[in-house]
Amino acid sequence: MTDKADKEDLRYEIPTHAFIALARRGMEKISLDQCFLKNCDNSDPELLEPFKKEEFEDNQKHVKKIYVKCKKCNGIFILKLETIKHVAKSTKEKNQEPLSMGIVYALDEDGNNLGHLGYF
Repeated sequence: MTDKADKEDLRYEIPTHAFIALARRGMEKISLDQCFLKNCDNSDPELLEPFKKEEFEDNQKHVKKIYVKCKKCNGIFILKLETIKHVAKSTKEKNQEPLSMGIVYALDEDGNNLGHLGYF
């Protein structure tokens, strides 16, 4: 598999959108195909290039960090995808897998948290 193919595969590991809680007004869907760096308004997925992935897991969560280069501002940000494994037990069947929840954060190149983006 070529390096370009590897980078294209990384794109498929990023959810297309996340949901933001709006208190009692429900949820709003936002695209993750945009640059989350300050002073950049890029929302063109063709100008975003995922190039590296780090992944780790423990008993409570699975974390995936995907590094993305924005070709508009030439900055690098990280999408941190955190899946909490055991949020709640199923109320339907006792032997069913516990419910999980995905949370996405944006980090800058140094790993500083730029904010919670939503749930996936």
